[in-house]
Amino acid sequence: MKNITNKIQLICLATVLFFGITGCNDWLTLAPPSDLIKEKFWTKSEDVTAALATTYDSYRDNAVNSLIWGEVRADIVDFDSEVTTVADYLSIASSDISASNGKINWSGYYKTINLANTLMHYSNDVFEKDESFSLEMKNRIDGEALFLRALSYFYLVRIWKEVPLVIEPSISDTGNLFVPKSPEHVIIDQIITDLNEAKNKIGNELYLNRPEYFKGRANKYSVMALLADVYLWDEQYQKCIDLCDSIINSGLYSLEPSTSWFNLYNPGNSMAESIFEIQYDDKFDSQENPIYNEQGGIMPISGSSSVLIDEQTLAKYFVPEDIRQCDVNTPTWKYYGVTLSGTLQREENERDANFIYYRYADILLMKAEALNELDRTMEANDYLYPTFDRAKVAYVEITDKYEMRNAILNERAREFVLEGKRWFDLLRNSKRNGFSNKQLIINMILSGADIKQQAILKTKVYDTMSYYLPIPEREILYNPNLTQNPFYER
Repeated sequence: MKNITNKIQLICLATVLFFGITGCNDWLTLAPPSDLIKEKFWTKSEDVTAALATTYDSYRDNAVNSLIWGEVRADIVDFDSEVTTVADYLSIASSDISASNGKINWSGYYKTINLANTLMHYSNDVFEKDESFSLEMKNRIDGEALFLRALSYFYLVRIWKEVPLVIEPSISDTGNLFVPKSPEHVIIDQIITDLNEAKNKIGNELYLNRPEYFKGRANKYSVMALLADVYLWDEQYQKCIDLCDSIINSGLYSLEPSTSWFNLYNPGNSMAESIFEIQYDDKFDSQENPIYNEQGGIMPISGSSSVLIDEQTLAKYFVPEDIRQCDVNTPTWKYYGVTLSGTLQREENERDANFIYYRYADILLMKAEALNELDRTMEANDYLYPTFDRAKVAYVEITDKYEMRNAILNERAREFVLEGKRWFDLLRNSKRNGFSNKQLIINMILSGADIKQQAILKTKVYDTMSYYLPIPEREILYNPNLTQNPFYER
């Protein structure tokens, strides 16, 4: 959330002090001084608003990791081995994955989850104390907290498959501090429950004329976009289609035209296409996009970038006329460039490209995929074609279901390159019908390895649990009820 007032910033700081994570394992043991919280903080509507801002800020801290997890194990983006800050990611990219790897860390997601749980718990108290805090306001804020909790769990379940499910706040030392893992289907069911509740709580028109708020805070349509994505992951295709139709029929969204396509990235918050983006504003030190950091960032404005897309990959997925190549700059230009054409880069005071989570192109392609899986391949063409047309790429109608699957997957690779979706798209397509298409990931992993590595990887990649990360070693040591992903116990 951008341009927070000084007062709200101070309250947010207080909230961080109350709820902030002080160590990797504190996501579950967090127990702030309850009397202080209840008597001094949770008394008025401004407290709840500030806590919501802190929850968004916490999720924003996860954004770089979410982007990386969506790309690092896939086939589009390479990480430069000369950049030492990404060494741990390089191990993961090469399928040399260990539970002791410092980058394998879920605490950021659980911090957001605990903040959301705490917010929803104490908003009930404020509703009783502050007459100005209406039921409509409470429902809206609770709905946004449910959205952020569901989004966090959707990343957790796609990265780790089975994780602890925590839906109560950690506000005392009497709760269960050692929560075991829950199966994937239980977590997905909870996400669906949360999002259906959020959809009913959140209004439609909040800050519609202020893009940085309408696009950067959960509204009814961003909730539906996330829920459609979850249904697609869970192979509930008609429900995915129904939600996509609700967004399409709202009349609020369309594809950004070819002539202004780059506006998606600079300045961002496209009023035509964007549905939900994590917001950044370089005017505030705390709101610079961390991908640009000289220390630890993956795309610094000056210095060596660790993110590479080689010419062979570009040639495999893109034709020369595709505007998504960003002319001669390659798709990394969406984070660096000022305009689509030319060489003018962002200045050091423009380190604030947003992270786009959902936009209208995603809705069209999710619907195309769901239609195709219901054997409605001819209809799917109507929703695959528009992104080709916008990118100035010729389109040929597809009649075969399996050809359409590949076409949609490849089009998503082009359309969302470097937007943190590729690995999850590959995994979703591989796991369909009980991993009936796991050869998709197997071929990708083996093709990226040399002959010696291939011999080693062939003993690993047929185990589908290898597609998920190990439980972080420090969490296993701390929580006796956690069991490791069995693949990593060999």
